[in-house]
Amino acid sequence: MVTNFTHFIYHLLYQLENTFVATNPRGLIFLFFLAVITDIGVPVPFVLDTILLLTAFKVWINPDPNWMPVAMIVLMLFMGRQIGSGFLYAMFRYPGNAFLGRIGKRFPRIGRRLESFEERLRHWAPLVVVTGRLTPGLLQITTVASGTFRMRYRYFALGIAMASLIYDGILIILAFIAAHNPKAEDADFTVWVLVTMVIIVCILWPVIFVVIRHKKKKADSTTLRGT
Repeated sequence: MVTNFTHFIYHLLYQLENTFVATNPRGLIFLFFLAVITDIGVPVPFVLDTILLLTAFKVWINPDPNWMPVAMIVLMLFMGRQIGSGFLYAMFRYPGNAFLGRIGKRFPRIGRRLESFEERLRHWAPLVVVTGRLTPGLLQITTVASGTFRMRYRYFALGIAMASLIYDGILIILAFIAAHNPKAEDADFTVWVLVTMVIIVCILWPVIFVVIRHKKKKADSTTLRGT
């Protein structure tokens, strides 16, 4: 039996999914602008991931699937990320090294990240953008560094496209897993599976990554002191 709280969550997810369907141009335009401001640096937690995950889930469980809603959402996210990141890239392309010097003095930690990014940029530019964007906490830093070091825009845009497709593809795969779990017909269980996946993608994965990086830095500093 579906509990009241689960029913509330289900209703909320249902409203989100119906707001951003391909037949609702206003919803898709709003989704596009959310993607733009997210790439610029305005956090919109949970919304974009939840919408794509839920829409893909509804398609996977449908015996006669219509992938148009998923395709439209992926397209809006793709375009929004390109526009948002392109705007931020342009803002930092012209100040160049002068901006980098000021950042390094005021925020040494960010400065070191930018220097590391520059070193990797010399080899595989698009792949550096991909890995940077898929790393929690480096989304805007990757764009700022790309502009500051004047990466060729076509390489930068290619990296944005690759990262976007990879990330959205992961969400669609997670939706497939949720739709094909042994208890998929149990509404209560399925709602909690979807909620858990959103939490994993939006909270646990970044937290785990930060913890791993912290432990790695601590181990490296211990090694240096021992030598």
